[in-house]
Amino acid sequence: MPAQITVSAVIIRNDAGQVLAVRKRGTTLFMFPGGKPELGESPIDAAVREVSEELGVSLDPALLRLIGTFTAPAANEEGHSVQATVFEHPLVPIGEPLAEIEQLRWIDPSAELDELAPLLKDEVFPVLAAQHRKIRSLAVFTGSASGDSPIYEQAAENFARSVAASGRAIVYGGGRVGLMGSIADAARAAGGDVFGVMPQVLVDGELAHPGLTSLEVVPDMHARKHRMSELADGFVALPGGAGTLEELFEVWTWQQLGIHAKPVALLDVDGFWQPLLNMLDHMTDQGFLAPQFRDSLVVASEPEALLDALSSWEAPAAKWGARSKN
Repeated sequence: MPAQITVSAVIIRNDAGQVLAVRKRGTTLFMFPGGKPELGESPIDAAVREVSEELGVSLDPALLRLIGTFTAPAANEEGHSVQATVFEHPLVPIGEPLAEIEQLRWIDPSAELDELAPLLKDEVFPVLAAQHRKIRSLAVFTGSASGDSPIYEQAAENFARSVAASGRAIVYGGGRVGLMGSIADAARAAGGDVFGVMPQVLVDGELAHPGLTSLEVVPDMHARKHRMSELADGFVALPGGAGTLEELFEVWTWQQLGIHAKPVALLDVDGFWQPLLNMLDHMTDQGFLAPQFRDSLVVASEPEALLDALSSWEAPAAKWGARSKN
């Protein structure tokens, strides 16, 4: 029986779904960032320390999600096997390789490459490829007002409860007012995780929700939208105003350009989105919006139907060719 090496490893994916892999100096195979724990060190602490040493990146232990424990032949130590506790962390800025790391590479989990360590090629990547379309978290765009009809607040609360019941997390703008606040309150009351992202100026204005799973404060609105897109596996717009439209169209445009391959959806509460959908049909008829992109927008009037559609969604080909590698 081969001697066993214990390691912690971290999966970091970019917006195109590719996974960061590293190659150590003097070796030929790519593996996950990570390494062996020190004496008395927990798997999470080892993962955070190793990634910091190899990439100069500070991971948030609270955001490390356990994928599982996997065993495979060791890549660089003949006659040994490796038992890896594998975590996933949201995308963070990646710089130059440090320490013994010579090369970084973003790899599609479905790719069949000979230069992958057995742990990646035979154990973890097949699991990731099978889960590629799994929606674990949803970014929700909606109004900081509640609207003039109680049906909007009822629909927002119902949607939030459905998301929580499905085991998915909600990522949103972090506010405590309007439909934003209603969604956060309902999801938390149902036992769901809610992650807020809010610019400092709005936190200073005392608009932040006090009861979230976590609230991340960012410098400005641009950083907010980018961070929400990193944390989410899909996007859903509920009734709202100009800000909701701006957020919706930006992430939908990113999808069309291949910057991400995540579904974008509208929860059509009481026909709220019908005028917009008519305009999108007009854009398509006039040749300004390609039919495949119009069809890529998920529309449903009930939460369960929307969640089912997101789970079976297929990304359209990007407008200008290959999807982003960043």
